[in-house]
Amino acid sequence: MNALVEFEAKRLADLLHKGDLLSIHMFMDSMSMPFDVQSKLMSEFASLKSPDHNSIAALIESHSNSSLNEYLGY
Repeated sequence: MNALVEFEAKRLADLLHKGDLLSIHMFMDSMSMPFDVQSKLMSEFASLKSPDHNSIAALIESHSNSSLNEYLGY
């Protein structure tokens, strides 16, 4: 996973642990994430037993539109 996804996942994990749903939606909105994807992710976050940043990052990547390989071989 790339550094941006890691940052986003850590921030979302922190907000989930605080239970701040409004800030979660606002952060995902600042990520330019469509509302339907936000809804899907929120329900998937809720199903996680312990939402750590690695599992959140995997979910973010599973819903991303990027077709580029991570790190592009660097």
